Amino acid sequence: MSLAFLEWPVRKQLATETNTLNRLRIKVLAYILHLRILSMAILLVFYLSGDYSQQTIRVAGLLVTSILFYVALSMGLPWKKAIHTAVMIFMLIIWGNLLLVDNFISLVTLQYAVILIVCAFYGLGSRWGVIYSFIVLLAFLTFLLTGHTVGSSIPLGAAGSVKIAVGLLLINDLIFLILIHYYFFSSFNETIRTLDARTVELTANLGLQQDLQQKQKEEMIHQMHLLASISHDIKSPLRFLMITTGRLATSYPDLPTVRAISQSSYRLYNFMKNLLEYTEFRYKNTGITFSYMDLNELVAQKFEIFSAQAVNQSNTLVNEVSPGVIVKSNLQLVGIILHNLIDNANKVTSHGNIIVKVEDHRNELHLIVCDDGQGMNPEIRNWINSQAKVPGPDDNPQSFGMGLLIVKEISTLIRVKLLAVPFEPRGTAIHIIFSKNNPGS
Repeated sequence: MSLAFLEWPVRKQLATETNTLNRLRIKVLAYILHLRILSMAILLVFYLSGDYSQQTIRVAGLLVTSILFYVALSMGLPWKKAIHTAVMIFMLIIWGNLLLVDNFISLVTLQYAVILIVCAFYGLGSRWGVIYSFIVLLAFLTFLLTGHTVGSSIPLGAAGSVKIAVGLLLINDLIFLILIHYYFFSSFNETIRTLDARTVELTANLGLQQDLQQKQKEEMIHQMHLLASISHDIKSPLRFLMITTGRLATSYPDLPTVRAISQSSYRLYNFMKNLLEYTEFRYKNTGITFSYMDLNELVAQKFEIFSAQAVNQSNTLVNEVSPGVIVKSNLQLVGIILHNLIDNANKVTSHGNIIVKVEDHRNELHLIVCDDGQGMNPEIRNWINSQAKVPGPDDNPQSFGMGLLIVKEISTLIRVKLLAVPFEPRGTAIHIIFSKNNPGS
């Protein structure tokens, strides 16, 4: 059976309310209002049919109040104000019956007290329920403190009340209690069932996550073993090849093929070394630690590594970083960035200079790797200066090189910025920018 017609006076309130519990309160308010109007109308007809002038006036007043309440709801009276208003009307009836009109405690007055308390708790929540319950209790305490007494029997109602009328009010109140408990407990039970279902689902998902975490842990262990195997089985032979071809190139400087093989083996070894170091760092470190480092010492260490290759390229390595220039970052990762940038600069430069210097700005410190080689492709330079970690879909990935991809990835990990600009009169300058305000500590 549809009860939609009973919700007509609260259609405006339901249209703007999205909370499930509040919508339930609004609907119950409408159902109870219809029940109240019906019971008051029946009582009025009953009293008009007999000689009950005093009760007729009281019931007529309550019926008119209920109709006005209905009209106010239909015009959009907010539901919280409506419940407060209804509770206040019940409160006036209780205080009036106890201290002004009846001057005794009757069954009807007790019914109003029970209904008021139930309306306050279910309709407005525990805080207002406690407040209004205290005011009801205060009414009964005031009644006793002003000299009134409670007899051995409690009257049904005011003078002139008959059992049929009081019984109708009792049935009205019982229906009200049944309605409010039915709808609210149905809502509570539905909420509990939903929560139980979600709990079961979350428990199952948690089990799947634990299984997945265990598989990831096993996969990580496997990857670390594989990494160690690669480091031993590939890097060591490459290092031997690099050293051997380097000696051959030194012994036979006039053989271009030997020199080319030496340069290729050197670059392959250093690329593999950097890649393995970076991969090993990502596997073994859950967090990045920051410490103070001397940039002059770091540049000197890297130049020592590249000294032989620089000679082969007829390049001069120039360390213009003054001793004592200190920054706070991750030594290993900054070293990988610097290693790749020096290596790239040496590759594209011949009979030139590789310069590493520092510029001290107000809020930043720039470590700059400069070369006077052929210059960088604007496409690559724009990518270095962007926030993107990888080249765009329209770019040629092969032209960027794995070394620069590693540099971009690491720069985000240690929170440094990169800036590639032309180096005058020719070549490229790449800035590694450390922030003084947020060093990543």
